[in-house]
Amino acid sequence: MRLQSSSQKDLSIVEQDLEYLSDGIEGRSSNPVALLFDALTHPDADMGIETPSTLRWERKKDKVIDHVVLGKGEEGGVWQMLDGKVQTLSLGPWMELPGMSFRDWLSEYRSSKAREHTPVYNHDRASMDEVKHYYMAYVLKKGLTPYFANRSVVTSVERWEVRGYRTSIAEDSSIQTNKFYYRAPNVVLATGTFDKPNSLRVPGERLPYVLHSITELENKIRSELGPTSDPVVIIGAGLSAADAILYALSHGIPVVHVFRRSASDPQIVYKQLPTKLYPEYHRVHSLMSAEESEDGQYKAYPQSSIGQFMSDRNLTIRNLHTNMDTVLQVSCAVVLIGSRPDLSFLPGDGKNLGRVPGMPIDSKHNPIDVDPMTYQSTHDPGLFALGPLTGDNFVRFLRGGALAITAHLWRQREGLL
Repeated sequence: MRLQSSSQKDLSIVEQDLEYLSDGIEGRSSNPVALLFDALTHPDADMGIETPSTLRWERKKDKVIDHVVLGKGEEGGVWQMLDGKVQTLSLGPWMELPGMSFRDWLSEYRSSKAREHTPVYNHDRASMDEVKHYYMAYVLKKGLTPYFANRSVVTSVERWEVRGYRTSIAEDSSIQTNKFYYRAPNVVLATGTFDKPNSLRVPGERLPYVLHSITELENKIRSELGPTSDPVVIIGAGLSAADAILYALSHGIPVVHVFRRSASDPQIVYKQLPTKLYPEYHRVHSLMSAEESEDGQYKAYPQSSIGQFMSDRNLTIRNLHTNMDTVLQVSCAVVLIGSRPDLSFLPGDGKNLGRVPGMPIDSKHNPIDVDPMTYQSTHDPGLFALGPLTGDNFVRFLRGGALAITAHLWRQREGLL
């Protein structure tokens, strides 16, 4: 860590000049404080070297900033919703939060599962289920439970009055709903971007056989589909699409794969992943390149799109070069082309907050415009955002956003701004 003067050696990272420390750091995030925090906690991570963190954590009760975390579900957020069997894209240690080693926790967790004769993964990439349990254990171990208000749905945030409702289960097992209201000087948006799946906006997309999540596909396969079923059509060329393809093929379900790019396109995400770490995704990319598997269970339609879904479970696939249509009968179709946040609780759905004001917030094309040193909205002072809402889609980088916000709020409280 670079220090401006010897007097700063006794200051915590929260109290340091983050702009000075992050100057000139480059990496896989566009946010400098995210890169700084990642460099301090995972030195040389992108070179494949696992070096211990350069930071030591101490809890200072006099430094606590009072806050409340409002979430629709349990601690862990979206990790509670994801397929627990699927492995994470990031290496296990990259999922780590400050002051609690993910590797040590995971070793102990897997040992306890082995003693219970529960199947476990032995891989540097953790499963979604393991990450979920790590975050729940983190909240408990760090004494953060009093700050979490689970099962809380926010319905309105305006000049910083936060309103919504909270559900709970009564002693007679009935569900009770109670309204809540908070007034705060600052609000931090950390909703992620998994709320609303993107749609194709083609005729028939609302028909019941057209699905928009892997969970829906899993339920369909468990309850209705088998090896003799008509093929499942999977639309998309991202990681979720690959997971859906692998899941269907593992159950003997034939797959038709429709995607807009060429399999050789350098922007295809699978080409950017190391083969040794991600063999399953490279298997999907090999299938895409071959266009048809030897056993006939997989058929690719590259550089193609869906024309329409019909009520008899037929659909049309249009080749984007020839404009020729292919008609197929399918058991179901799964549209997996990304998702976007639900910011309906903000005035104008938050459209005034993006880098392109007036357009919907999108982690790739229109993230919330924030000051890179504080993560405060450039359009609405007192409102902060972090994570995918600002373009940081990996845990290893979104932690830097939390540092930037904490540092700003601390300075604000201490009258240093």
